[in-house]
Amino acid sequence: MSVTARLADFALSLKLDSIDEPTRVLACQAILDVLACAIAGREERVTRVVRGMVLDQGSTGMGTLWGSGERVSPGSAALVNGAAAHALDFDDVSWAMQGHPSVPLVPAAIAVAESRKASGADLLAAYVAGFEVQCRLGQALTRSHYEKGWHPTATLGVIGATTAVGRLLGLDPEQLRAAYGIACSRASGSRMAFGTDTKPLHAGLAARAGLEAAEFARRGLTAVDDGFEADMGMADLYGGDRTLELPTLGRPYALLDPGLELKPYPACRFTHRTIDAVLALRERNPDEIVASIECRIDPFAQKILIHPRPTSGLEAKFSLPYCTALAWLDGWPELRSFSDERSQGDDVQDLLARVTVNDSLDGEDSVEILFESGRRDQESVEHARGSPQRPLDEEERLRKVRFCTSLTLGGERTELLIASIEGLDALPDVTTLGVLCSPVGE
Repeated sequence: MSVTARLADFALSLKLDSIDEPTRVLACQAILDVLACAIAGREERVTRVVRGMVLDQGSTGMGTLWGSGERVSPGSAALVNGAAAHALDFDDVSWAMQGHPSVPLVPAAIAVAESRKASGADLLAAYVAGFEVQCRLGQALTRSHYEKGWHPTATLGVIGATTAVGRLLGLDPEQLRAAYGIACSRASGSRMAFGTDTKPLHAGLAARAGLEAAEFARRGLTAVDDGFEADMGMADLYGGDRTLELPTLGRPYALLDPGLELKPYPACRFTHRTIDAVLALRERNPDEIVASIECRIDPFAQKILIHPRPTSGLEAKFSLPYCTALAWLDGWPELRSFSDERSQGDDVQDLLARVTVNDSLDGEDSVEILFESGRRDQESVEHARGSPQRPLDEEERLRKVRFCTSLTLGGERTELLIASIEGLDALPDVTTLGVLCSPVGE
């Protein structure tokens, strides 16, 4: 059986009652995290531009725009919500796919689930299936896919979205294989966009493209049925090797192994170990003045953190010197830490100029600070806060959700949203989520 066929059969045969409880819990946490990030990102420039274009085109339908309550077509909802959810770079991460698994997947799945009045159980199973397929395919493509310059949130995210939507639409295996063939022709997104509005746009485009691929296949559009391993298929063009070594599916699920990472800081995940180290140094050296800072990080990370001297808040999210300086000066990085105004602050610009970045060869990121007193102090971090080895605790996780949503939704609606997602498998109708993700009065 081809890899494409194996993934399609797995996705369509998955039963909710076969998914273990820890995997279900993580899935619900991821869905809630995406909704919170999208609501927090509702007024970011990329969201305003994409939402404005969609509304100007006169889109109508059942799909809710999270944080505004406006209703548009499912495809348009997937596009806007996907861009909003990734606008702050605050959403979850999976190293299996080298990207952000939920921001294309959840917006597409919920948009279709709303239009079909699907149950929370249906949505939950579709999410797990989509997550597993895109992450295990990512492992089969290996990191070479990322190294070539592709943005897996887009290129693999479209496959996850296709999977989840295909389940919700009731595709049969032949139709889902065709949907994958269509999705392979829509898989795009370059890492050159990092630090610009186009990066979060990738997530929205992938969400809409995955939804459309499944819908096209449902309506009878033809495509190759082995798009992942075909000559000139995804593995051939995107990975460099047509031989795909697909990991075992669902034993355990990719949500558990290698696991899901929920971000504590709204910046590129490759900055987080360094931020953790700086925060530890800051806590034990409260009265010292910094002369210089040396950071040592994974050499691969230096290819991702491409803005050593950022000129905007978006570029600052991909700047290790900036994140280092910001964490020392301000403490825990927040949403406002990456505004254009803060990124140009004289104090942070002065300090980041005294940050050097070199390669780490021992699997850890480290920070050494030379203080004006002549003292030195050093901290190393192997596992970042929020990683599977060091997960956010319940208080930290829900504090993030409430911070992202309460201003827009209000406290009562935020708590109802949390409770609804935590009990997602018992929710009779997913349209409830659209109401809960709308401002009070909408």
